[in-house]
Amino acid sequence: MELSFPLPRSPSGKVYRWCPNEECAPRLFLLGDAQRPEDIDVTVLKRAPGTTGTTCPYCGQDADDDEFNYGGDIEAVQRYLEWAAVRDINDHLVKMARDFNRSMPRGSLFSVKMDVKPDHTPEPRAWREDLIRNLACDRCGRAYGVYAIALFCPDCGSKNLHVHFEREIELVLQQIDLAEQVAENGGSELSYRVLGNAHEDVVTAFETYQKASYKIMVRRAFSKEEAAKLAGKGAIGNRFQNIDRARELYQNLAIDPFSVLDPDELEQMRLNIEKRHVIGHNLSMADEAYAGADSREKPGTTVAILSEEISEFALTAKKVIVELERLL
Repeated sequence: MELSFPLPRSPSGKVYRWCPNEECAPRLFLLGDAQRPEDIDVTVLKRAPGTTGTTCPYCGQDADDDEFNYGGDIEAVQRYLEWAAVRDINDHLVKMARDFNRSMPRGSLFSVKMDVKPDHTPEPRAWREDLIRNLACDRCGRAYGVYAIALFCPDCGSKNLHVHFEREIELVLQQIDLAEQVAENGGSELSYRVLGNAHEDVVTAFETYQKASYKIMVRRAFSKEEAAKLAGKGAIGNRFQNIDRARELYQNLAIDPFSVLDPDELEQMRLNIEKRHVIGHNLSMADEAYAGADSREKPGTTVAILSEEISEFALTAKKVIVELERLL
């Protein structure tokens, strides 16, 4: 006889998965159901969707489904089976006592009665939480949850970096809409702050996605010891906040994802990255360095933050991210 036990699910219906690679971080991700597109091109996928095998969305390791079992789920099954076994034994003893008591003769000088206290221990239930970032692969339709960013689809193994960056752009556009609504209600200063946060979020996401891609490419291209040197905290620092310094790092891989930008796009990206430092570290007041880069601004004045420029900046950054994904 074979018994099956359903895995605990999060409120959105996803199950916990745990990457078997001990060097992977954060390892935990969630796997949900799939709404398959009608025109799936399986020839461009690493693995046919729905077949055996899982890919870690963080580090890209492929392994059998069972190797991604979450330890907490195994413990939950054990606790449930222990509860069910004790409950079954208790029910059997209660029935046996009832049958024994019925078999005893009535009116005799001596009487014997068997008493078994029923077990009212509540059924153990495992609680599973959803992660903040919940998306679906645009190639196979598999829904999954991760911590903030992932590079691969856990079902078909396709590169999903662009899916996550598109979500970042959606959030930025929502902030822009919010800023416009606040401005219409007379909150011009708050509206400016919201736009500033949206602009900073583009730069932060751009830096984070570059860093995640660079690290995994270095780990695949070099030995463990050499990768630790090239992709360590000291080697990377904040270099992805500067185009030239980022390009120097990419030379370790003989690639240049910024090559997809034309000179005007590259110059606007430089200016937007400089503006982020002014917004985040100088209360949006232009200093002499920024004024030298943007002739429209004077030192000590508040830099202009336009929603159209933020949108263009986000789309330009997406070009670089898509190129990085291609190079993965």
